[in-house]
Amino acid sequence: MRVHLQHQQHHLEVDLQLDGGKYRVAIDGSEYIVEVRRLDDTSLMLVIDGRSHCVAIARNGKERLVAIAGEVYRFTPETGTVAGHHVGALAAPEIIAPMPGKVLQVLVKAGDRVAANDGLLVLEAMKMENRIVAEAGGTVTDVRIADGDTVQGGQVLVVIKYDE
Repeated sequence: MRVHLQHQQHHLEVDLQLDGGKYRVAIDGSEYIVEVRRLDDTSLMLVIDGRSHCVAIARNGKERLVAIAGEVYRFTPETGTVAGHHVGALAAPEIIAPMPGKVLQVLVKAGDRVAANDGLLVLEAMKMENRIVAEAGGTVTDVRIADGDTVQGGQVLVVIKYDE
């Protein structure tokens, strides 16, 4: 699978190939062997060429926040770059509030199956209704809000386990 990401002013082309339970990752001409172990819904242990790295992943809209060794990196998938591939591989499991607001309606409950672009909730922010949707197919594992709740920007609203 080929993915195009933007980090600050840099455009990255990332090729991912599953190779015997590990990933062969090529980034702009450099190749790495990466083993991925999920620690919990937001943390991964990456073993890259034999060195272990604990990584926390969150999302803010389409932006992916990756924290590693005290540094936070922001990546944005470039439009149309994962067509035909499984977006769940890139989607963060925690759906967070893009801004402070009021939950008008929760559309899912734990255990529900969702498909890409299925509505998860409706959030009112700055006098506008925002429909928050799933980025890929999976199962809702946790709903941390209820109708009428006031939420803060960055607050975790829903957690999804994406299909493999």
